[in-house]
Amino acid sequence: MSIKKNSANKNSSNSKLKENERFISLTPEIPTEIHNWRNTVNENFPDLLIPAEAGLSVMAQLLIRDIKNPFALVFVDVPSSGKTIALNFFSTIKDLIYTTDNFTPASFVSHSANTKKEQLEKNDMLPQIKNKTMIVRDLAPIFAKRDEDVQAMLGILIRVLDGEGLETNSGLYGKRGYVGEYLFMMLSASTPIRPKIWNVMGNLGSRLFFINLNSVEKDEATLVDQLKNPCKDKEIKCKQISENFIKTLWSKYPAGIDWKIDNDNPEIMKISAKFAMILAKLRSSINEWGDSFGDKKYNNTQPITEKPDRLNQLIYNLMRGHALACGRENIAYEDLGIVYRIALDSAPPNRSKIFKELIKNNGRLTTGSIMEILKCSTPTALKHMDEFKLLEIADINKGSSNNFNDDGGRPEHVLILKNKYEWFISDECRNYLSTMA
Repeated sequence: MSIKKNSANKNSSNSKLKENERFISLTPEIPTEIHNWRNTVNENFPDLLIPAEAGLSVMAQLLIRDIKNPFALVFVDVPSSGKTIALNFFSTIKDLIYTTDNFTPASFVSHSANTKKEQLEKNDMLPQIKNKTMIVRDLAPIFAKRDEDVQAMLGILIRVLDGEGLETNSGLYGKRGYVGEYLFMMLSASTPIRPKIWNVMGNLGSRLFFINLNSVEKDEATLVDQLKNPCKDKEIKCKQISENFIKTLWSKYPAGIDWKIDNDNPEIMKISAKFAMILAKLRSSINEWGDSFGDKKYNNTQPITEKPDRLNQLIYNLMRGHALACGRENIAYEDLGIVYRIALDSAPPNRSKIFKELIKNNGRLTTGSIMEILKCSTPTALKHMDEFKLLEIADINKGSSNNFNDDGGRPEHVLILKNKYEWFISDECRNYLSTMA
């Protein structure tokens, strides 16, 4: 019998199992509410509270029965900033978690030449992570590879994040894989990502979301205090309360929850849709190439912007996961804070910084302001302004006699947010920035 047939029979057998095999009942040692969890994490790792709460919001999506889309969130910061510590909060619940320090996307469906045919299915990672949260402690090795390799590997990862399984071919084993609902969530960590990789992800239609930890630089007193209060002891406390909180949540919904979408506030859903629309614009790829006709040379640019539909669904799912973690069965305005943070962190960093500053400055930024924000030269600042114009996020008001730079030199250009995005400079939106920035 072929491997393909074995896989098909296996999938057919699984489909006959009870529908709620996705859901399990867990019993906490100590029933724990969200405020208990927040207090403990804030006391021990205040800088990690928001990223960790985002992680809870990702995991909780597994309990919502109509959610079929995997959600992948990456914690981003420099080395030794606490990314792995935050991931470790959730790593002890074996029934819900699949952990790995790093992996290759090819391991979802194996074609290893050194593995016997009958052993391959046991090695496949995709069925092992089904209905679980996959924790990858370091994605940086994937992003650090050659651009061509990154593109191939991300292509596989993005396909798996569709939640529909994965089939791959090799000359050795032919077609192998899995078809059907393969829901999982993913939490991972990485050091800051190269600009070229953002362009690759934009062309592929990235399924990855990011949250920057924005860790602060510690002074001598803080470093000395860490020696007196070992980090591992604090981490153990956060692991224990995270496990108890998650088990409390799962004990409340042993068969999942049928989410009543009609009970959700449509105004909140409209706001989340705004974030989906602007994120689709902000993380567009801009492809550039040159043409020659005779002695004339032409430069061409083409933005590749994903449609916001999938982003809209995933952001709504994230809000529902956050609501459920907070003890609610409907979304609320407080769920938008986590959306604001993740949506704007999931765009290329320089675009994200400029957009956030546009919000703070009533939708207007001069060339000099962008130079200061990005610590860049005038040509680089102008290039970023041109990108915002090309992506139809903002217009450029070229320098006039009424707008000189600070040293009295030539007039500066002004980047002006388009009217269709004016909600982002409203007091309502600024409130989210002040609470989650």
